Amino acid sequence: MSGYDPGFELWSEIRDIYRTALKRLNARLAVENITFPQYNVLLALGRNGPMQMSTLGEHMLVAPANVTGLIDRIEAKGYVRRRRDPNDRRLWVIELTQEGVRVYKSISTRFRQYARGLGLSLPPGELAAAIASLDKVRKRVKEPAEL
Repeated sequence: MSGYDPGFELWSEIRDIYRTALKRLNARLAVENITFPQYNVLLALGRNGPMQMSTLGEHMLVAPANVTGLIDRIEAKGYVRRRRDPNDRRLWVIELTQEGVRVYKSISTRFRQYARGLGLSLPPGELAAAIASLDKVRKRVKEPAEL
C-alpha cells in the first residue's frame, strides 16, 4: 500500500496527539506518585462522588478484581477510603479523602490548563471547525463496523 490515505492520516494524527498528551499526563502523575489507572479512580470519584466498588468497576470498564487491587494501592497512599454501604452492609462504598481530593484537583487542573493551551494553536474559527469535524469522526467511530 502506498500513496496518501487521508483517513489513515487522520487516525495517525489523533493517535499521535493522544500519545503525546498521555505522556505529559503520565509525567505529572509520576510527580504525584500515582499511576494512570489510579488517577482514573480519582477522576471517577472526583466527578461522580462516592460510589460502590461494583459501580466504580462498571464506570471504569474493568473487572471487579482489578478495582479491588487499584483501591488497595491508592487506599494505602491515603487517597481513598472504603466504608460500608449503609443500605447494604455487604457492599463497600469508595470515597476520596481530603488528600485524594487535593491530588485529583491538582492533576485535573494542570491537565485542563494544558489541554486548554492546545486550543490556542488554532484561531477560534478553525478551532470550532476542528471540534465539529472531530465530533463527526467520534460519531462514526461509535457506529458498528468490522475491523
